Amino acid sequence: MDKIKKFLCSLQGISKGWVAEEVIQTMVNGGNPPDFVLCIGDDRSDEDMFETILRTVSLPSAPEIFACTVGRKPSKAKYFLDDTSDVVKLLQSLAASSNPKPRHLAHFQVSFESTI
Repeated sequence: MDKIKKFLCSLQGISKGWVAEEVIQTMVNGGNPPDFVLCIGDDRSDEDMFETILRTVSLPSAPEIFACTVGRKPSKAKYFLDDTSDVVKLLQSLAASSNPKPRHLAHFQVSFESTI
């Protein structure tokens, strides 16, 4: 599947950076700018994406940006994760922290007694 994605992007001249820019710009133009941007990549083709999202800091309300490369190597990403298992752990942690916590609502017991 990875080779297919790379082939399609190369074939049409579309980079991951272009896609990231289009998504962010669409959100901004729609009046719903992002407040958090997460991009994770593991190879050279992801560098365009990292560069693009780092430019979003110039937006009127700049989002929190988390650009992360997988594996230690020179990158425009500010953060790195060692391997894909770290990516899964990160995503699970983000999901767990963003799920609404169940609220303990007061339970009322109502009884209807016959007054006959």
